[in-house]
Amino acid sequence: MAFGFPANFSELIPLNNLSQPAFILTSISICKKLNWNLITIDENEIIAISKNKKDTWNETISITFDEENTAIVTSSSNGNQFYDRGRNKKNTGNFLNFYFEELKEISNPNLSQDAFQEQIKIEQKNLLTGKETERKITSFYSIFSIFIPSKSYFITPVLIYLNIIYFLIMIFSGVHFFAPTVQEIIDWGGNHGPLTYENQYWRLLSACFVHIGFFHLVTNCITLAYVGLLLESYLKKWIFLITYLFCGILASLSSLYWNKDLVSAGASGAIFGMFGVLLIAALGKRIDAKLTAKIVFLVVLNICYSFSDGIDSAAHIGGFLAGIVFGLTVFISGEKRKIGLASIYSVALISIICLYINLKSSQVYIYQIMEYEKRMQEFVDMEKMALEAYSVQYGNSYFENKESTLYLIKDRGIYYWNENITLMTELDKLYLPKEIHEQNERLIEYCKLRISFYELAYKKIVENSTLYDEKMLALDFKISSIMNQINKANPKS
Repeated sequence: MAFGFPANFSELIPLNNLSQPAFILTSISICKKLNWNLITIDENEIIAISKNKKDTWNETISITFDEENTAIVTSSSNGNQFYDRGRNKKNTGNFLNFYFEELKEISNPNLSQDAFQEQIKIEQKNLLTGKETERKITSFYSIFSIFIPSKSYFITPVLIYLNIIYFLIMIFSGVHFFAPTVQEIIDWGGNHGPLTYENQYWRLLSACFVHIGFFHLVTNCITLAYVGLLLESYLKKWIFLITYLFCGILASLSSLYWNKDLVSAGASGAIFGMFGVLLIAALGKRIDAKLTAKIVFLVVLNICYSFSDGIDSAAHIGGFLAGIVFGLTVFISGEKRKIGLASIYSVALISIICLYINLKSSQVYIYQIMEYEKRMQEFVDMEKMALEAYSVQYGNSYFENKESTLYLIKDRGIYYWNENITLMTELDKLYLPKEIHEQNERLIEYCKLRISFYELAYKKIVENSTLYDEKMLALDFKISSIMNQINKANPKS
């Protein structure tokens, strides 16, 4: 077992009577038998890469020579491994086993230079004319590998580190580890309409790095790692980063558009954008075909999960659709990828500006909702006083305080119900969602029923009669019915 950055293991092989050219050709043959991908072949060095399977995991095998007629076979782990579980030693061991078998069959240990050069040219030509060999890693060596950058997995771990560092800063500043409050999320850069519209547009991006608790962070980091592992080698580093950030910003704008007073946070909007790119890449066979079914299932599963309670589905869907557009652009543009991406990034930037201006113009809408919610407290207070004015008449002694009871019913109870009707009529003139306007109508009807009930109660006491009991009972039933409708329509109930 070897440790290091990266982990590696070497074996020395004395050539003895075998010439260096003969050893090079023998090594090429062994690499092919071991099903290693040959990357570099020349007179002094061979570089190959092992397959990603049970006993090997994309290690780099190099074969070089020292000055003492000795070959050095080195197996090195890729950048995502800092310990190898003995795999590098196993690679060099397998090479040695095949080498000793080949050694028995070598008839000419001293190959002529001309024959060697001719054979090397053939092998080099095969490399050039064959399909380009790339290190396509589709799984992690261990859970720790998601944190370790490598050549084709560099931006993703950097993004993961940024998310973790930002979360730790929040925690050390006093934010709750598992369940931060809404105000804490807002204070640390969460996307909140009233503040984002107040020229705090940086929240569109900062929200992508704010997480609502430890489990939210872990889930997003693991998902980002897997998506990045598959996509970063396809898109390349900087295109991956720019696409990720654009998708995150568009997801934040989408959240604002559909949920103007919601507080949203997390990297999931940007990650869903990368899901969109990944889906197009998989369907377009730009990623290992064996993974297509798994990728489609993963994307569908996450989209369905987006519609769960408490999930900002608008951000997820907005990011996903943005990713689809980016993915299609990359796929269609092909070799002209740079031109295609420059075009789509320009369109995305213009779209972000236009959408932000459009949302900015709806700032009045948000503030009127806030005004409505603030003034609804007046309704609650007056309703409470109106109900208290009537409740004092219950019992056997209310006829003994007839004048006081009549005063409470008429000058307090009926008065406050009328005041509430006036308040609701005024609030209904605000620019509000259709659902709130419909609720206002129900509240006005509720107040009118209360007034009718109080008027009958007033007559009942004045006339000392039971003639109104049946009508009062019917009104009481209607009041209960309208209250049920109001409560069902109220999401806070």
